[in-house]
Amino acid sequence: MGEFKQLLPFAGKSFVECCVDSLLASRVDEVVVVTGHRHRDVRDALGNRPVRVVHNPDYQFGMSTSVKCGVEALPLETQACLIALVDQPQIEPEIINRVIDAYVEHRPLIVIPNYNGRNGHPIILDLSLRKEVLAIDTTQGLRQVVHAHSDRLRLVDVDSETVLIDFDLPEDYHRLSEEV
Repeated sequence: MGEFKQLLPFAGKSFVECCVDSLLASRVDEVVVVTGHRHRDVRDALGNRPVRVVHNPDYQFGMSTSVKCGVEALPLETQACLIALVDQPQIEPEIINRVIDAYVEHRPLIVIPNYNGRNGHPIILDLSLRKEVLAIDTTQGLRQVVHAHSDRLRLVDVDSETVLIDFDLPEDYHRLSEEV
């Protein structure tokens, strides 16, 4: 991207604020924000929102290390975790709630939102998979866990492409800025 995505402005807030506010407006029980580079700036941007912030000292080794850090921060009795990406600031609480509802109703090991045949985020992982998640190969990420349990996976059809849209390139962000 060339810029620090977490603090890019979107709809009068930063990306991280938009994501956290959607999570807080959903049925999620607790929000854990995993930080890496510019930890203090992200924490400051979140102000007094009721979230727990944990720092990933290995952030430079990729997103999988942040997933592991977040899962490690959860109490052992936690049943499941929802993994949301900071570069998806457009995801609404209703989408998050649909993913949660599918988990609560069907109790699969993994729930993934699907838009027009394509899988997106946020995803839910049942934490009976905790050891597998903590052992993932950082070059493969969560794909290896998802593939290993494809028989216990639930796809949730959603009517919003926001579950697919992330912002990795400057032109993605400029296109988003023009739409808002």
